[in-house]
Amino acid sequence: MEIICDTSFLMVLCYEPVKNIDYLDSKFGKTIFLIHPRIIKELTQIKHSGKIKRSKIANLALEVTNKEIENKNFKYISDKEDNNLLYTVDSHLLTLSLQNKCPLATIDKILMKRALRRGADIVTLKNNKIIFVHSNIKSNQI
Repeated sequence: MEIICDTSFLMVLCYEPVKNIDYLDSKFGKTIFLIHPRIIKELTQIKHSGKIKRSKIANLALEVTNKEIENKNFKYISDKEDNNLLYTVDSHLLTLSLQNKCPLATIDKILMKRALRRGADIVTLKNNKIIFVHSNIKSNQI
């Protein structure tokens, strides 16, 4: 199963030990996290302009992402609207999640609610455990 990651989820995933990391693999098959270039851009900005701890976490997330792309556990995702800066990164990722019919990984509660209302499934973290939240709405909108 492919899962689109937002910046916050990726930073926590790379920094905090996740207790049940194999949960998604056992439930849905091989998990591949999709990373959009805008996430790399956000992580790079945080690395250069964030406070010390946040900057180090962003740097670690960038390093882990590169390593996991080589290991084929992460993959870059791109789209035709990549240069469309009218959308926030979160809105853009939500749209991609709906278009590609794959879950959105986030720890942002507002984004989770928006995604579930629009029919996207969610992967999140709670108490350092991966949680899958299935949307009861099947989206016809993209």
